[in-house]
Amino acid sequence: MKIPVHLQRHIARTLCGSDMSNRKIGRTFKVSPNTVRAIRERLVKAGLHWETLGVLDDEAFRQALGTVPTSVSKRKGTPDWLYIDTELRKRDVTLELLWQEFRESQPGGVSYPQMTRLYREWQKTQRLCMRHIYRAGDIMLVDFCGRTMPITDPDTGEVRRAQIFVAVLGGSGLIFAWAVPSQKVPDWLACHSKGFEFYGGVPRQVTPDNLKSAILKHGRQHIVMNQAYAELAEHYGFVVLPARPRKPRDKGLAEVSVQIVQRGILARLRNRVFFSVSELNEAIAPLLTEINNKKTKKFPRSRWERFQEIDAPALQPLPVAEFATGDRVYDVRVGSDYLVEWEQHYYSVPYQYAHQLVDLRLTGAVLVVFFQRERIANHVRSYRPGEKTILPEHMPPHHRHQHESSVDALLAWAQSIGPNTYEYAQRNLAERAQFANGLKTIQKLRRWSRELPSMERLESACAYALTINALPLNRLQSIVRHEADRRGKPLAKPQTTLHTNLRGADYFSTSGEAI
Repeated sequence: MKIPVHLQRHIARTLCGSDMSNRKIGRTFKVSPNTVRAIRERLVKAGLHWETLGVLDDEAFRQALGTVPTSVSKRKGTPDWLYIDTELRKRDVTLELLWQEFRESQPGGVSYPQMTRLYREWQKTQRLCMRHIYRAGDIMLVDFCGRTMPITDPDTGEVRRAQIFVAVLGGSGLIFAWAVPSQKVPDWLACHSKGFEFYGGVPRQVTPDNLKSAILKHGRQHIVMNQAYAELAEHYGFVVLPARPRKPRDKGLAEVSVQIVQRGILARLRNRVFFSVSELNEAIAPLLTEINNKKTKKFPRSRWERFQEIDAPALQPLPVAEFATGDRVYDVRVGSDYLVEWEQHYYSVPYQYAHQLVDLRLTGAVLVVFFQRERIANHVRSYRPGEKTILPEHMPPHHRHQHESSVDALLAWAQSIGPNTYEYAQRNLAERAQFANGLKTIQKLRRWSRELPSMERLESACAYALTINALPLNRLQSIVRHEADRRGKPLAKPQTTLHTNLRGADYFSTSGEAI
């Protein structure tokens, strides 16, 4: 019987409680009198009363009344739907081909239109969707847009593609979008930092896709997370629960947000020319605000209003210190010369960490070396391949002594004191009869200078020693001890004016002979 079950109930209740004719009942419920008669006959044949039928659910009511519809699949043969679904995944296999093979084995089976309809109904029973219920401040879902935006170099005209990062909070649906040059680890980390700054807090969980900047391996037994991403999660205090591979519905809200950003922002900017990523982000910001403030009939309150009420009070506070983004290299082996290599330049670490595994982090123009998360060295980044940057404090004592005793190191030290000390050192090396003696003089000079009250005192003494050509160290020490450089130059001997009253040696020698 094809009429709805609720009409069957009304007709059965009327038949059991009144003596109305079939025609009158049919006019009342707008059905055929024959249908009413069929239900009356079933009630009489089965001896049923409304007190018994009224308490039954719809399926039991149909069973008791005998009005359960018979489907085509019960009257005709149907194929194994799991087999059909498996075969359709193979190349060049169509549903029509499978139907033809099915009819060869079962000539009385369902027709092709019936098979397509029944297969779609079977698929719906297999593809059930679970609606996610997100609590306030609980989760942020992140993804990159499939579309990219062109960035034109103003000098060369070269076009690069900027990636668009999208984040959305589960509770309120507030969307964040940010353009970055790539999907590499530094940009991926920077996107999260910008997102947390945009929301003014940190959710308890972040659900990313399985890109390598976030997840290195997502197996059935365990998940291997990118170490830099793990550091970001630890710094901000959130848990990473990635979506299952090839399961976009695990982060369906992010997929919808990506579509909104692509249609509401990227499509509107498609005809503009951008010369930098920052310029693109400036164009994205007002359009993003428009999306988050938009109201519709389905959602009379905007995403921003829902965020202020739902997510904002529940987010964790931002940490005091910002997370240092930049290139990261893990498990770099320190050489026996306590040097690590980055882009063909060598940087020193304290000699105690030779042969150990360290981590490198580049932030701007600074290279930082970590050992077991403890910072052990800082260097200004150098772009000279093949050269070495070695700090004296990283050397063992005997290496440092040898390094400080070299000619270049001694001259560099003398130059740091002043021009007179530098010239004094140079002349010792150039004018002393034995080069080794001149070098030893400068070495002793450096040690002795630590006893002086100030380096200005040494500079003044060297200036005086140069005027009198006093190169030995003992002469320089005498100048300092007697403060000869502070007394100034000795007065010149006065010249005697000759006149007739002045008697000299000749006069006295002559007068002696006369006597």
